[in-house]
Amino acid sequence: MNFFKSISFFALSIIFSLSFSFSQSTQNRPFELSSGKEAAIIGAGAAIGVTAIIIMSNNDKLTEDGINSLKPEDVNGFDRIAVGPFEEDNLADALLFGSFFLPVTFLTYEETREDFDVLSLMYGEVVLLNAGINGLVKGLTTRNRPYVYDENSPAERKYNVDARHSFYSGHTSITASNSFFTARVFTEYLTDNTAKVLIWSAAALIPAVTGLSRINTHNHFPTDAIVGYIIGAAIGYFIPELHKYENNNSGSDTPEAFIHKPILGFQISL
Repeated sequence: MNFFKSISFFALSIIFSLSFSFSQSTQNRPFELSSGKEAAIIGAGAAIGVTAIIIMSNNDKLTEDGINSLKPEDVNGFDRIAVGPFEEDNLADALLFGSFFLPVTFLTYEETREDFDVLSLMYGEVVLLNAGINGLVKGLTTRNRPYVYDENSPAERKYNVDARHSFYSGHTSITASNSFFTARVFTEYLTDNTAKVLIWSAAALIPAVTGLSRINTHNHFPTDAIVGYIIGAAIGYFIPELHKYENNNSGSDTPEAFIHKPILGFQISL
């Protein structure tokens, strides 16, 4: 819960600190901001986030009787492979926190560095929406984590309310949203197809490894990781898509590099 609140405040701090970006010219930029669109996205994200915090704060911990009544056989066959004793997940934690630095790579490329104010505000919206939706679903579903079904898991873990927030994987959704957002933005600026393939390959791989690690350490079921991947990737991809610069003038002098379309077929399937 504390981590969820921290992520939400982090997103809001980015958004409010970069509110001046609304007044910046979007001419010759691949992405643009509009007061109505940003108000809708930020308002929806904040409302979902507040609702999620209220619901999650009212979730009850598991009782001793409730834990003792749980059996691995109660879990569907596909997800049952994740049942096992709790393990610390240092790999997924490292990938999670490391993924927050992916958008910082925009500072390494001249064109993205010039648009860093707009891109940062868009990123704040990604973080806000992803955290809010994830928290809301966790609070509403209260799905038990895989380690709760194993008798060798530490009691302090089982009796923690977080043990009931398995669906869906926040680690996977966050790494997916951060990775796909970064890749989707660079797609509009880069002209080197090889660079695009490498960036998208990394964007797809990072959350996949994160999800597998969450399953192997018995913190999440496979369906938790799969859904987290899909939702996080969708948010990271479509926030930039919603902000694409639309030029209705046929005589535009917009640079060719800024009107590139995604070239990787798997993007369409998301």
